[in-house]
Amino acid sequence: MAKFHYFYQSKANENLDGWIAAKSRDDAYAQLRKVGIKPYKVVGKDPIAWKRWAAIAVLASALAGTYAWLAVRPAPTAVDEPTVRHQIYGAESVIRNGMATEWAVCGLSAGEKFLARYAQPGLKVAYVRPTPQIVSAVDESLESRQVAAEDDLIEYRQLKEIVESIKDELRRYKSQGGKTEGFIERLQERQSQEVAYYLAASQELENAKSSKTEDEVYNLWAAKNAELRAIGLPMLKDPLNE
Repeated sequence: MAKFHYFYQSKANENLDGWIAAKSRDDAYAQLRKVGIKPYKVVGKDPIAWKRWAAIAVLASALAGTYAWLAVRPAPTAVDEPTVRHQIYGAESVIRNGMATEWAVCGLSAGEKFLARYAQPGLKVAYVRPTPQIVSAVDESLESRQVAAEDDLIEYRQLKEIVESIKDELRRYKSQGGKTEGFIERLQERQSQEVAYYLAASQELENAKSSKTEDEVYNLWAAKNAELRAIGLPMLKDPLNE
């Protein structure tokens, strides 16, 4: 069993939260639903024994594109487990400000700031051509590692960890003959596919509201959120409590 922090709105539209012990986030959602609570977010890590890789493979293979995994593979011919993507959780104001300022308070290098554009799964970002200046800055960022400071906010800690995981992906990619330019292009392609996948799920749920019963719509919403959560994308809002 693990503990999960959940967030929901009361009938008076108050933002409330609480904690629940459950086998997984899916189990937490199910337990809360049984007692009439419809959380819009449940935060916590599933037990290590939970096998996510098969789910990620099935879901990611449904995406159209030049590679099967949502996560960037080290090289076209490499066999490797994908990096599990996840949302940066915490205060939305801190996250929004961080993205708006290129996470200035985190002390990132120029190359790390560029990679941080792709830290939040499913976030729509403008295409940027990997110029020699960008490539050089990203390559220079591989010479050091970001370490969380004791007074870092939890949002900043997560951001640094994600940037480091992207840098590790690039290190593996280059060790097997890949070039930084190609890796950046893959990052941008992955981000675009994540956006497309989220929008498709959202549209499917919206269409269901006019053709399915409330129970069927809720079941579809829960299933879609399980899929999105498995590949690190943001959750869809409860269509019956908007």
